[in-house]
Amino acid sequence: MTNKITVFFISFLFVFAIAISAAYVGGLILPRASVVSPHIAPISSDLPPIISTHSYPFGQEIITITVPVGDSVYQGAKLTDKEVTLYGNISEEIWVPDSYRSMLNDPAQEDLYRALAGEFKTIKTVKGLSEDEYLELITTFVQSLRYETLTDNPAKFPVETVVDGSGDCDDKSLLLAGLLSREGYRVALMSFGPEAHMAVGVAADDYLYKNTNYTYIETTNISFVGIPAETLRGGLTLQSSPIIIPIGNGTKIYTSGTETRFINNAFLQSEQKANELEPQLKSLESDLEERQDRITQLEVQMKSLRGSGNIQNYNAQVSVHNGLVSDYNAHLSTYRALFTRYEKTVQVHNYILEHEFDRPGVYEYVKQNMPG
Repeated sequence: MTNKITVFFISFLFVFAIAISAAYVGGLILPRASVVSPHIAPISSDLPPIISTHSYPFGQEIITITVPVGDSVYQGAKLTDKEVTLYGNISEEIWVPDSYRSMLNDPAQEDLYRALAGEFKTIKTVKGLSEDEYLELITTFVQSLRYETLTDNPAKFPVETVVDGSGDCDDKSLLLAGLLSREGYRVALMSFGPEAHMAVGVAADDYLYKNTNYTYIETTNISFVGIPAETLRGGLTLQSSPIIIPIGNGTKIYTSGTETRFINNAFLQSEQKANELEPQLKSLESDLEERQDRITQLEVQMKSLRGSGNIQNYNAQVSVHNGLVSDYNAHLSTYRALFTRYEKTVQVHNYILEHEFDRPGVYEYVKQNMPG
């Protein structure tokens, strides 16, 4: 009886050991579902910090931002394999947001974020910027970086985008979301899968994008907060609803959406009105040319009559000539009034287009100059 129990106990221990070993080996070979995102491993470098300087228009002047960037961090980011490794069956809705958050929140970049924030905060204090203007200051900085995309180009770490001074839509959106979230704004990445596009959303009290709780920020070029890109590079338009990837725990919202909506409506209305006035002006120009030709022909005829001494017929044409000139002047007055309206409309349209880095200034300009 004792021997049987002993054998059973030994057999039990053997089976238990195999089970434990299998579980251990299985954990090494087949780990549970997880996402391994790119991570910066700073390299050893004796080189001094890289001095990154960028100048861009904001408000009524040119702003210059200068920050030091550790060479070891930048080179480490450049050398990092940007591929995301997946273990297990993980949906794209999970691993894509995780990978983006990992890249923009990589701790090796915190010194860069702090340096940039220091520059921005100094400007905010000196110029007395509101929270909305401060957001626009940071946004315009990122938008002003050169747009550049390469074939099969994976997303870059924000530190690369700053030092390179360039990036594509996801590169620049990661940088902007990283900066704004650290300044306390409630932000998110907007990922448009079908169009292969990315933008940034910021919580706002007005002018929200589609059915989201965010207003839209395009990062590929300088543009107003809240106004989506009409067309993307390659002629694409945004049709899909974005995947929203919240970034950080900020609570501040953008409160100038009403002004931006007003500006955009004025821009669209001025474009429409200019398009309506152009054919009217061309028709009036053609009519004036015909009237001028008739007047010129009559004047030639009258000169000939007067030169030949045919005063009676000459005098008969004087009243006709005066009538043609009077009609011409009346039509010319109509043309000038219409042209003035057209010119003011175009000036407003162009001013908006050329000053997308100055929302407060554009808002005041449009209110004062938009034709009724």
